[in-house]
Amino acid sequence: MQLRGVFCSGALLLLQAVAIKLPSEYDTIWTSQSLNSSGSMPVGGGDVGLNVWVQDNNLLFYIAQSGAFDENNSLLKLGRVNITMNPNPFASNRRSSFRQRLNINDGYITISGGLGTELKIWVDMDTSDIHVSSRSRVPIRYTASLESWRTEGYQMVPPEQQQTSWGVSAVPQLPVPYQRPDTVGFTDSGVLSYHHNDDLPLWDAQVAEQDIQDPESFFNPMRNNTFGLFMYSPDLKRTLMTSGTYINTSYTGFQLASTKASSRFSLIIGTDQQQTTDVNAWKQALIAKTKAGLSKNQASTIAWWNAYWDRSHIIINPAAGNSDPGFQVGKNYQYFRYMMACNAKGQYPTRFNGGLFTFDPVLTDPEVPFTPDWRRWSGGTFTAQNQRLLYWPLLKTGDLDILTQGIDFYGNTSPNHRKLGQQYFGLDVALTSEQLDNTGLPNIYEYNARAFGDDSEERTDLYPPGIDFNDWLSWQQDTANEFADMAIMARSVYGEDVSKWVSFVEYQLAWFDEFYRQRNGLNSSGELIIYPASGAETYKLALNPSSTVSGLVRVITDLLDSDVSLVKGNTTYYEQYRARVPKTPLHQCPGATELTCISPATNYSFAQNTEPSAMYAVFPWSEYGLGQPTNLSFAIHTYFNDSQAATYRGNTGWRQDQIWFARMGLTDLATEYITDRLSDSTRYRFSAFKGPNYDWSPDINHYGSAAIGLQEMVMQTFALNNTQIRLLGAWPADWSGSFKLTAPQQTVVQGKISNSEVENLVVTPSSRLQDVVYGLEKSQHPSFD
Repeated sequence: MQLRGVFCSGALLLLQAVAIKLPSEYDTIWTSQSLNSSGSMPVGGGDVGLNVWVQDNNLLFYIAQSGAFDENNSLLKLGRVNITMNPNPFASNRRSSFRQRLNINDGYITISGGLGTELKIWVDMDTSDIHVSSRSRVPIRYTASLESWRTEGYQMVPPEQQQTSWGVSAVPQLPVPYQRPDTVGFTDSGVLSYHHNDDLPLWDAQVAEQDIQDPESFFNPMRNNTFGLFMYSPDLKRTLMTSGTYINTSYTGFQLASTKASSRFSLIIGTDQQQTTDVNAWKQALIAKTKAGLSKNQASTIAWWNAYWDRSHIIINPAAGNSDPGFQVGKNYQYFRYMMACNAKGQYPTRFNGGLFTFDPVLTDPEVPFTPDWRRWSGGTFTAQNQRLLYWPLLKTGDLDILTQGIDFYGNTSPNHRKLGQQYFGLDVALTSEQLDNTGLPNIYEYNARAFGDDSEERTDLYPPGIDFNDWLSWQQDTANEFADMAIMARSVYGEDVSKWVSFVEYQLAWFDEFYRQRNGLNSSGELIIYPASGAETYKLALNPSSTVSGLVRVITDLLDSDVSLVKGNTTYYEQYRARVPKTPLHQCPGATELTCISPATNYSFAQNTEPSAMYAVFPWSEYGLGQPTNLSFAIHTYFNDSQAATYRGNTGWRQDQIWFARMGLTDLATEYITDRLSDSTRYRFSAFKGPNYDWSPDINHYGSAAIGLQEMVMQTFALNNTQIRLLGAWPADWSGSFKLTAPQQTVVQGKISNSEVENLVVTPSSRLQDVVYGLEKSQHPSFD
């Protein structure tokens, strides 16, 4: 491995002054209409995402907004817009002119057709207002219809409740939820549609189930939540209400239509979401904001997108074209970033199971013929094992603003978790479960799963109140540790003031020290006895699971290495705490006893899921990997020679194999897996819509896991307590391109790659050049067949 050309000082300033643009070939271009909403194209901004498609000569788009949680904790869409034109530029005799294009660099969609017509759809990054404009060679009459499927309330049927937080399974002990209606109608020369949460049936049931004390003091995003839109155009007037069915969902349409034909047209749809008791004031503010936004131009939003792409990139084989597998990897990696950026200003995290871009569910699974609001695993229940994969990549992309959402979720709910720790165990610690509603409470079904159904059981001492009575999720308190580490690393990578998250970090760590000392004391070596615990969702009723102990050491070490002001413990306490954490367990490999493997736990009672959680010592916890002082062969044997772990492999959804390959320096396997994972979708029309895999379509955590893997192939920064910068640790020789990534100590690393060499390397600050190594240098990489 060689380095050609290192730039600093004046040369650095010159390079930084040239903004990076993604290859124009990354734009998605379609020259025919779509069959249905599964053939939609994403666009968004602020906290709003649209699925845009043209079908039967009409322009349609779904509108989704982060934070649109109803009483049942569904993440509801705001509606669907249907725009028709007369004469129609997309009519059959004009279809040869059809062209739908997503301009990724500038973040908008254009659709052109006959009659010299071009429509543009974009979302304002600052206001989340949706803009649709059109110009044509001849005058055209337009009709814009807001189509709503929630003008009346209705009783859900199983398994429709899966879109809510009432649980993944319908059981007699829990009600099948009722969908409350929106308020939709014509007003102020436009169409207003909104939803306001008056009552909280789900929350009230959780409070009763979990015996929550002082529930009014709890953070609750559902309380008085109000969200909706106002659609307006000075070119259109109120006309008709219509009705119809799209796919399998009935709707009512509220139409605005042209009073005369025109060669230009503009439409704005203002959106908003707030927790408020003054709905009238909220409505008037939304209407005023929308009308004022009509005159705003796109310049600031384009500037935002251009600056966003200049933050970071990985571009592969840019001249090869879309038939090249490496080109597709680079393109779809950027489309993951694109979908995350559509919620860049959102108050709530992008969801792992579809983000803002779900579509009619029956087009993904014919067994779920429900409304466009439906997705598997809920809209308001957050599963840390999945969500983490969307946010780890943001430590390398410069996207602190988006990373903040993921950490804030735990920062906001941490006071609730502390109340649970006090209520159930009398400890001033955070009791954080794996699968949380956005209130911080365990999901109502998951909390008592074994008590529900026809074979209901009674809790035992192994499942005290406060702990999920659930074979999958019980005693899985450690996944929030990953977000705690992200919070600490945000200080190192970005220089961010993380004081608002320190309480979350410390009280999350406190659970493992204070609870297990209270329950079990210490062993004869003065170490914690972490039992009962859980190795991911797989190794249950475990003693000292490796994913927990390896993670505790890493988070405590990162906390001690940071310069944050502590609020609960002090340096001496955390040094002593770290010394109390048991070592990551090792054992003879099942099926290859002559080899040493990382053990998933010192002991466990049963296996429930299929996660090889011993590999979590490689990622996320970095105890094993290139450049670390530990014996990397232990990790390699764990993956390849542990007969049980060998059955837990895969390359879709939340699985992380390609990350482990990259961190272990296994270039061929990392390349094979990442090429498959980031190849163009063959199921849906948009290249970065894959799924449902284990979750839903588009599967955002599939792409988050891929993004981490690709980043680790380019640059690894975990070794030697986050000080080493390893470039091309698992990079294939036939990939060329360029990269720009962020690293600890507020470092930016960028360069070009050609023939397995880094050219024109720029490291800022230049003092960090001394920490750069290449390939397998200084890695103690074992020989491996």
